[in-house]
Amino acid sequence: MTKFTEHLRRRWLAIPVRVWALLGSLCSLSIALFVLSLSLNVVHVSDSDGNRRTLITTHDDPDQIMELSGIVAEAHDEVYYTAYAGNLASLSIQRAYPVYVEADGQNLTAQLCGGTVEDALDATGVSLGEHDYTEPSLHTQLEEGDTVTVHRVEYRDTVSYESIPFETEYVYTSLFYRNRSRTMTLQTGHEGTNEITSRERVVDGAVESSQVVSVVQTVAPQNTVIKAYKAGAPVSSVSGPEVVNGVPSSYKAVYTGRATGYSSSGGRGASGLGLYCGTVAVNPALIPYGTKLYIASTDGRFVYGYAIATDTGTSLLNGSCLVDLYYDTYTEALMNGVQTVNVYVVG
Repeated sequence: MTKFTEHLRRRWLAIPVRVWALLGSLCSLSIALFVLSLSLNVVHVSDSDGNRRTLITTHDDPDQIMELSGIVAEAHDEVYYTAYAGNLASLSIQRAYPVYVEADGQNLTAQLCGGTVEDALDATGVSLGEHDYTEPSLHTQLEEGDTVTVHRVEYRDTVSYESIPFETEYVYTSLFYRNRSRTMTLQTGHEGTNEITSRERVVDGAVESSQVVSVVQTVAPQNTVIKAYKAGAPVSSVSGPEVVNGVPSSYKAVYTGRATGYSSSGGRGASGLGLYCGTVAVNPALIPYGTKLYIASTDGRFVYGYAIATDTGTSLLNGSCLVDLYYDTYTEALMNGVQTVNVYVVG
């Protein structure tokens, strides 16, 4: 064992000094290369235009890497730098492209790296009102050279007035039998008024459409009411049993005598019941108050119609008159004059 160890020692000492120096240099170089490899990065650089470069560099700053690669981001471009495991990294540049915005008479340019109409408006500082809209719509993806048009929309309310025509109504009576062409205006008509509100949709200063949103009657029309002659038409509007050939279909008694006419300012009769066209004055000893009557002239030319006994007077009590007929106007009471009538006691 001792001889073998001695043999190895002699052989080791026999190696030339130059070999030992060379081995030392190789070791130092290996260590230096190892240390250098730890600080180097392999970076793949590309842009959306298709340019590509691979760098081996110690730099990890994106600006320095772009400068070394010759692929440099311009204003509005977007840079994405991603380091992977180990010493691999990626730097990509999304190139900005122009899109155009037409708004409020201006032509604006936005530089986008991909995006929607909404992004283009944000980039140009254009805001939309409540009713404004764009073409294309806000969420449309834009490509290079696309144009966005902003439409300004407002609603305007306008008010106009429309006349409402009135009509002519006729109320018929047999009271005018002495002058059948005679008429009496009971009410003078007038037009009414509608207030019409229309809402206009105005797009970019031009009226696109209009619709009526409300119609309010501010003044009601009033019809003209004319009283005119018609054979057999009753003066009174009080209803009763069917009349056949000028006689009610059922009645208890009939009296014939003189009829006069009167009017007043309304109120109540001697019975305490109201006075209106369709009420008459009688002798309550003959015809009790509240009795329903049917009254027509004996020749049939005049028909007062159904009536209620509510009043009395001196001429009724002394028997010089059978019935006094109530009219709305003094003129009509005069027209009644004195005539002979049949008074049917209905109930």
